[in-house]
Amino acid sequence: MRALRSHQIQWSVTITRKYHPPRKIRVFGRTPAEALLGAVSSVREVWGIWDAKSFGVPERK
Repeated sequence: MRALRSHQIQWSVTITRKYHPPRKIRVFGRTPAEALLGAVSSVREVWGIWDAKSFGVPERK
């Protein structure tokens, strides 16, 4: 995950999973769309979630 910079905002994204209960992860980005792209791209490598079904709307932290 990239380091938090002054122009980035911390977001919380809920991930609906196939075999486990939903989980909230924290991602960084300037806009909700950028935060969602960050969540999608890092969910497997960074968070170790392999059964993600859907991603919720990013909420500002």
